[in-house]
Amino acid sequence: ISESVRGEGAVLLDKNGERFTDELQPRDVVSREIHRQMEKDHTKHVWLSLKTIPLDVKERFPNIYQKCLEEGYDITKEPIPVVPAQHYFMGGVKVDSNSETTMDHLYAAGETSCNGVHGKNRLASNSLLESLVFAERAAGKIAGREDEEYESNYDAACCG
Repeated sequence: ISESVRGEGAVLLDKNGERFTDELQPRDVVSREIHRQMEKDHTKHVWLSLKTIPLDVKERFPNIYQKCLEEGYDITKEPIPVVPAQHYFMGGVKVDSNSETTMDHLYAAGETSCNGVHGKNRLASNSLLESLVFAERAAGKIAGREDEEYESNYDAACCG
């Protein structure tokens, strides 16, 4: 289930139907809290209630509504079982600020790279921007541009 439902007001519930965490915390914190609650309750999931969303969830989340119906859950009337899941990967190939790896002539950009700009949590929707910036930096390095030249080109392009 998209985390956007939590942003709209959905709440996480334990086996007794009690809210157990602040759903708007960073992803890693919410995931840890869900795992902690599952261990505490000896369950394989927690519950997500969309009844607290002040909008029409059928209209706001039509695909989620339809998929849940197919699975036997009406999100307008009942909570759904959820567990944390990895839906993206923040790289493992270590790179420098120009996306260069430790292997000669090998560059990595985007979600395959680990460049350190995000810390533990990537901000929503930043992966495309990160890919563009670091791919451009890699292209500049491959073309022989120096960092200073890159920085002056960047300043001229974005700052006038």
